[in-house]
Amino acid sequence: MRKRSLLIGFTMSLIAIMSVWTSDTISAQSEASSGISSYGPDYLIKDDGTLWVWGETKSVPTQVHGLRDVKSAFPLYYSAMVTTKDGSVWKWESNARTMAIEVTPVPELKNITSFQRVYPRHLAVTGEGAVYTSVTSTGDNTTPPFAPVPGLDHVAAISQYSESNKLNNKFNSWQRYLFLKTDGTVWTSIDELATFTPVPNLKDIVQLEQNYALSKDGSVWTWPDQDSYLPETYSDPAQITATLFSGLKDIRTLYNNGRSRLAIDKQSRLWFWGSTVTGYSDGTTYQDEPVPIVFSGISKVTDAYIVEQSIVALTSEGKVYAASIAAELMSPNAQFSLLASDIQSIKGGGRHVIMQKNDGTLWGWGVNKNAQLGYGTYEFSYKQPVPMQKPISVSLNGESIAFTNGVITRNGQNFIPLRSLFTKMGATIGYSMDKVVTITGTAADKAPLTIVIKTVNGATTVNGKSVTLATPPFVVNGTVYLPLRFISEQLGAKVDWLPQESRIAISMK
Repeated sequence: MRKRSLLIGFTMSLIAIMSVWTSDTISAQSEASSGISSYGPDYLIKDDGTLWVWGETKSVPTQVHGLRDVKSAFPLYYSAMVTTKDGSVWKWESNARTMAIEVTPVPELKNITSFQRVYPRHLAVTGEGAVYTSVTSTGDNTTPPFAPVPGLDHVAAISQYSESNKLNNKFNSWQRYLFLKTDGTVWTSIDELATFTPVPNLKDIVQLEQNYALSKDGSVWTWPDQDSYLPETYSDPAQITATLFSGLKDIRTLYNNGRSRLAIDKQSRLWFWGSTVTGYSDGTTYQDEPVPIVFSGISKVTDAYIVEQSIVALTSEGKVYAASIAAELMSPNAQFSLLASDIQSIKGGGRHVIMQKNDGTLWGWGVNKNAQLGYGTYEFSYKQPVPMQKPISVSLNGESIAFTNGVITRNGQNFIPLRSLFTKMGATIGYSMDKVVTITGTAADKAPLTIVIKTVNGATTVNGKSVTLATPPFVVNGTVYLPLRFISEQLGAKVDWLPQESRIAISMK
């Protein structure tokens, strides 16, 4: 079976950060109330309506300035679509050169409830059930205006995947689009949304997962997924007919990552079928297990995901378990190991999972190669859950400061990017080839100031006098991070920690 590329959220950028003393920081574990209203695998929305994102160049939650009253977010790739409480739609993305987050309105869209992208087409569903599309220009990655798709209405959800066949020694490929309507019927298109046909035998459908559909009576239906690596048993992709998928009944939720599938039934049991995997990298081999099995080693399952080569499942007792699918055959008595307790919800991101504890804090587990866990590092993966960095905002004389990467907390101190704030405080920043930072400025009622920090060993001087920093500066993803409070106060600023707002307030004359 051929490999499928998975769209996973959202990706992004990481930069430099500066520190605040222990009294100014609150760890992810220490506050009973997190102030998070909702979250996904690579974003969170705070109670105040601000949006925070992480991943790629952003190693910790970073605020998207220019957006207020955010209601929901829909990941793209290095960017996302956002709906605010008034129904307006916005797009944010990271500038490839400056890594700054840029926000632009999308006036053609209003109150979107679903958004998908499979290059080069974007699809959006509005609250009224209309579908809009936009095709990325072939010469760049810009997104032209969205236009309504004629002939489609009352759409509740979208699913899409690529197909191919080889007939008469000719290779053909296309994108299959599936649209679940509010009346429970499913319609499909393979000619780039020019025409639509209903999928026979499907009615009262409540969920689509690629070529699987869940009916409200708990039955699961499926149809052939055309693959050029499989025998030529069918030839007309426009004509598909759904049939009852045997071995499953009383199902309430389906999961499908393109190869492996999960289902949770009404007894809260977890089922598996599809591909297991052996080997790594170029030696990866997928084995198909077409007959569903029910796991005996886990019960009371409320949510589950396929994460890299693992099944991650949440139970009604607030416990998260993981089992490996790295095997030639998945066993009904597969071993599930406890990952975390006191968990209220989880969100899967393809190669990682984000968990929210009962105290509201977020924790990550899995692959972290692209800072997917918001932990402030680029360690490839973590075998145990790690606490996501707390989203902390910074203001200067009441003005909120935008960072290319959010505040990183280490050893009870906060760090910010090298050039993100201090120039706004009147300082001049220099960085030499031998990795030495020089900050010059004049604090109010004080003599001229020169701070020299050798980032290699943390050696620091203030006007030539040696100073020992509790936590030395560090480099993450090629960017220097410096201690916020120490430098701010040397420049004559007053630094306050406002715990109710999770904000560092800096004021200076």
